[in-house]
Amino acid sequence: MSERPDFSDEALSHRLQTELPRHAAPAHLRAAILAAAPRPHRSTWLAPSLAALGTAALILLFLLPMLAASNRPDDVQQLVRAVVSEHSRAVMWGTRTSTFLPTASSWLTQESGIALARVFAGDDALALIGAEPVYLLRERGVALHYRDHADRFLTYVALPAPTLQLPERYRVAVASWRPVLVQDGGFTVWVWKHGDLVCFLVSDMAGGNDIERFKDYFVRVRTATEPLLAY
Repeated sequence: MSERPDFSDEALSHRLQTELPRHAAPAHLRAAILAAAPRPHRSTWLAPSLAALGTAALILLFLLPMLAASNRPDDVQQLVRAVVSEHSRAVMWGTRTSTFLPTASSWLTQESGIALARVFAGDDALALIGAEPVYLLRERGVALHYRDHADRFLTYVALPAPTLQLPERYRVAVASWRPVLVQDGGFTVWVWKHGDLVCFLVSDMAGGNDIERFKDYFVRVRTATEPLLAY
């Protein structure tokens, strides 16, 4: 009885490996196959995108402090709001304690830290009705209160501010001076530097003839008042 041939997968594979002749592929065929094979895709957008993201991050880090600062009121605006609040309080409730001879008051100088070498004491247009020390934004200062013939209330305030810079774009020519004109909450405020002090004159006068009258009041007070740091 003859043996039956083995047709299993393992036997067939063994015979193909051992009995079939093998020939090496020509060199040009290998080169042709490699040239025809698809090459790996490189992400050409990745490097520029990463560079753009890095640039954006640097710009954001640079601008954040500037944006935060731009959202805060500047020093002049903060001072103006504090002075307007003090003026409103004095209009509604009167002065806390006042003296009518501010240039001769050692108590006022001691409490405010500001001496008044000269002061506008009133005339036919404005009457000085009192003077008092104030404490605004952690600074001691002096306030002078006036009333005009139309019963309008004005407040003059002087505070120490040796490094404060006033914005040029809000300056207005008044006589020989160029004070800053600020509007805040229905009030009009003149702001100017006097040596190491910043001075304010605030009232509710706004627009038209009121502004012209307020300019005249500024000239009267500015010409005759000379504050200076006492200490």
